Amino acid sequence: MVKFVHTSDWQIGMKGGGLGEAGILVRRERIKSISRIFELSAEHDVDFVLISGDVFENNNVSNKDVSAVISIINKYQNMPVFLLPGNHDCLGSGCVYDRDIFRRVEHLTILNSFEPVEIGDAILHPLPISSRYSSEGDHSFLDVKEQPGVHIGVSHGSLIGKFRVEGDIDYPIDLGCVEECGLDYLALGHWHSWGVHEDSTGVPRIAYSGTHEQTKYSEKDAGYCLFVEISEKGAIPVIKPLKCGGLSWASFDYEISSGEQLSHLDGLLKEHRDHNMLEMNLRGRLSVENENELKRILAYHDTLHEDFRVNIDSLRYIVPVDKDSARDLGDPTLNLVDAKLRSIILDEADPRQQAVLVEAISMLYRLSEEGS
Repeated sequence: MVKFVHTSDWQIGMKGGGLGEAGILVRRERIKSISRIFELSAEHDVDFVLISGDVFENNNVSNKDVSAVISIINKYQNMPVFLLPGNHDCLGSGCVYDRDIFRRVEHLTILNSFEPVEIGDAILHPLPISSRYSSEGDHSFLDVKEQPGVHIGVSHGSLIGKFRVEGDIDYPIDLGCVEECGLDYLALGHWHSWGVHEDSTGVPRIAYSGTHEQTKYSEKDAGYCLFVEISEKGAIPVIKPLKCGGLSWASFDYEISSGEQLSHLDGLLKEHRDHNMLEMNLRGRLSVENENELKRILAYHDTLHEDFRVNIDSLRYIVPVDKDSARDLGDPTLNLVDAKLRSIILDEADPRQQAVLVEAISMLYRLSEEGS
């Protein structure tokens, strides 16, 4: 019986670009989530923790970030840890794992060679990475079909045919290598979503743990590590995702066609109030008369989240031009300007000029509200 936790792609030292001030929170949470991985490992009484690449964002990571990781690992000195260098923290000149501090952690093994490593009933077969990018894969695991023990491959890259990638994929991996070599499990890193894949015989023996803490809105099924249990050589692995991410992310699309929907939108946003990070893609058409109410709604919900971003690139403000759509702005001069702008819009065919006119009317409404 072999029990372990599989994790990868911590990428400590990443900047969290594109998240603004929330990037600080994400970086801090990525450290906290490492602690949760070890807490979960202890709760499940595993034999070891296996990290399949990219603990650090790059080999120039600060000593402060390195110390933060080692400090957590050192709190669990009875928990063996096996760490494979990935493409972000690859082997070579200046490798982060050449620093003295890593040699001092007795229960941490850097898988920096192709030599098998035994731990209890398990034999690890690492394939460490030695360059940032490569379109060639070397997954020549030893043939262990006839060898006793539970054999676990450890690698970092992309399963061929499983990911939509333009051009050459990084470190291509043929899923046939699992059956050909007799591996009981292949622990992979590189992709940030956790997922289980079948080998060439249809048995689920290949898995990505995904990143332990989500880093951007486009990532799905992130914020997990995997508990893996293999009863004996040849047995089908039991693979269970364990939630370790601390931040809650959500992203949704909303199409609006009238001001009457603003109340519904407000209610929908309230349903997402418990998410730390919320993204909304707003599209459709909205009368310029409702613009300020929309902005008030969004301004309130911005106070409920660590990061709240609204994409309005596909939202178009329109100006009703029929005679019954005119609005009393509370000032004769503003009303005259409003009427003049509306009449101009009727004759304007250039969408860019229409947008300028719509913005001008929006400014009128804002002036009216500020003066009321």
